[in-house]
Amino acid sequence: MDYSLIFSEAMKLFSIMLPMIFIGFFLSNLLRATRYLEYTSIPMASITEMARLPKTCSSVLTFFFLNSWSGMGMLSSFFHKRILGERDVIVTVLIAQLPKGLHSAIFFQAPVALAVLGYEIGLLLLFLELLVFAGIAVAGIFIGRKILFKNPSEHGDNTELSISEEKEKEKEKETGCIARAGAVLQKSFHEFGKVALVLVPTTFLFIIILNLGLAEYSAETLQPLMNPLRLPDAAVIVFAASFLSQIAVLSAAGTIVVIEQITVLQCLEMLFIARVLHLGIGYVKTSLPTNIALFGRKLGLRVTCVEGFMVETGLTCIVLLLIILQTYPG
Repeated sequence: MDYSLIFSEAMKLFSIMLPMIFIGFFLSNLLRATRYLEYTSIPMASITEMARLPKTCSSVLTFFFLNSWSGMGMLSSFFHKRILGERDVIVTVLIAQLPKGLHSAIFFQAPVALAVLGYEIGLLLLFLELLVFAGIAVAGIFIGRKILFKNPSEHGDNTELSISEEKEKEKEKETGCIARAGAVLQKSFHEFGKVALVLVPTTFLFIIILNLGLAEYSAETLQPLMNPLRLPDAAVIVFAASFLSQIAVLSAAGTIVVIEQITVLQCLEMLFIARVLHLGIGYVKTSLPTNIALFGRKLGLRVTCVEGFMVETGLTCIVLLLIILQTYPG
């Protein structure tokens, strides 16, 4: 086992994830200390209203579009302040698949996929992925209308500040802007520190587990499935790349498209199988320890399981649809 590789992988992950989580905590405290929180809720207000979520969730969903880690940090902050209940968190995470999917499509998938795979395959890939994430968001709205109507938020209608928080804000108004900014920073560092103490060691643990030869074993396991899946043997390279990054997947797929002369349906099937593998690994390696650190063991596990099940099921349905289209082309 290469410990230097594990350490560098963990540091790379932390350099992306930890600053964004802190920004989420900071923004949630800053917005609640000012009057601008209501403005950030405008873009997603209609969606949260349809799902019968508190208005606060609109701001969270808006920040999910900007950065998913910041959105999760903000969601965790509101949950621990008892503004949102457990059901609100789960429904919000499901609906957040739409802004997260849009962010991925616009800022990441579109420029890379279109350049590497061409416009036909690239646009179809983006369309099918957005279809999956939009479907999960619609399911989240439906679930919200059912469970939140019968079981209102555990903490009541928390769109308004509590009396103690109102008094705290009045005291902050009497102090200067610098003192208020210092209080917001102090509170944000305190919340972030508690999360980091759990997140860092658990993430290291999962990265070590996943580096115990899992990629090589999975590639060998998938090799006999190439013929039934109507894929070239070289597709194993793409599946192995899913253990690294989505960029590696797209790069490997682009090479195979040129060398193997595979069809559009074969390429899409290969990409979505790799996507299922990549996200499945991500839920174990990153999402699980992060959610446990952000929401606690019980809710963190529930959030990861619900989100992972919905996303993996949606992507698997696309894979099955592509296999059927190849098997019965007429």
